[in-house]
Amino acid sequence: DCDGGQLVCHDPDDDEWCRPVCEEDAGQSPERASSSATMSSSLPHLVDDVLEEIFLRLPAPAALARASTACPRFRRVITDRSFLRRFRKRHPPPLLGFAAKGGFRPAQAPHPSVRFARALVDGADFTYSFVPVPTNGSPWFPRDLRDGRVLLDSRPLGETFKSFAVCDPLSRRYVLLPSIPMT
Repeated sequence: DCDGGQLVCHDPDDDEWCRPVCEEDAGQSPERASSSATMSSSLPHLVDDVLEEIFLRLPAPAALARASTACPRFRRVITDRSFLRRFRKRHPPPLLGFAAKGGFRPAQAPHPSVRFARALVDGADFTYSFVPVPTNGSPWFPRDLRDGRVLLDSRPLGETFKSFAVCDPLSRRYVLLPSIPMT
């Protein structure tokens, strides 16, 4: 904002589209100053839906995180639950590998996630050594993986109760679940 000077208007009938010509605009032609005024005043009026469509086309979650730091409006659009659902649907998480009885099997070349899978194997404990041995003495076996957590079970032959644990191999945290009877 500056003191005085002439007003440059995109639409002379609409005061919201007018702004004073400041010193930094002094060397510009009236058309360029008007164009600059139009762009600066129309930017706040961008529709959130248009921003969403732009953000949906970002190549990776890291780019989305960087964009969210640009301004409060971008952050509000990007952190909206419906937008995040749409983004996850369009950008599914990469396949890093799968868990089996022998541990974790990372993705192999030429799969595009090989670098991430290797980093996961280096940082996580897929031997589950941080989870206490079940009272029945049987080892843990992975049964399911979801959002970085692994469901483990342990049931020796002939036992009627099965022990369960949920663990996060990357942070090495776990929760032991109550045993349940198996029929």
